[in-house]
Amino acid sequence: MSLSILHANSNVLMSLGLKSLLAKGGGVDSVLNVTHETQLFQALEDANYDVIVVDPNSKGHFSTDTILKLREQSKTQKLLVISSTANTTDVLRVLEKGIEGYLTRECDTDEIIHAIFAIAKGEKFYCNKVMDIILNKQYNPDEDNCEPTTLTQRESEITALIAKGMTNKNIAEQLHLSPHTVHTHRKNILRKLGINSVSELTMYALNVGLIASESFRID
Repeated sequence: MSLSILHANSNVLMSLGLKSLLAKGGGVDSVLNVTHETQLFQALEDANYDVIVVDPNSKGHFSTDTILKLREQSKTQKLLVISSTANTTDVLRVLEKGIEGYLTRECDTDEIIHAIFAIAKGEKFYCNKVMDIILNKQYNPDEDNCEPTTLTQRESEITALIAKGMTNKNIAEQLHLSPHTVHTHRKNILRKLGINSVSELTMYALNVGLIASESFRID
């Protein structure tokens, strides 16, 4: 895979750092840096990019509205935000538009590289801090809500595999996902169901018929 990246960031050190980082890993054909919103949209008129990496908290250069404009312009353009999560309202505004990835500035080298390549392949990639914001928003207990908890098809599939004793790595290989994506689903499932252990998850899988009783054995 040879990727073309558009990096929207007004901080010179950040832009040079990402370019140097991606050059070392291989698989990235080009990285174009733009420092203002006008330049960003001009660059998109001139060429296509596999992933746009943007910091919306760049006063006078890029903002949350920049992300919203990007999504309005194209529903399919893959976007990765690397920014602060201090303002959870702005984080959620961005995520509600289906942004493919969100990392904090504290994420390490491997996580940034992994995120870019995972997003380019069509996966979602959020760091743990961002996942906590998503889960707190989506699954905060509501006393007036008596609707039963339901899992998505992918969540049910992963639940069954976890209940059968498979590791995140094994599940990732079988489903052609990244281990990080499986980890994210796993954390999401446990939070959604309100359980804290694999044994509880296994009992859930048995009770709802995700796995057959004969496939679960205690030696």
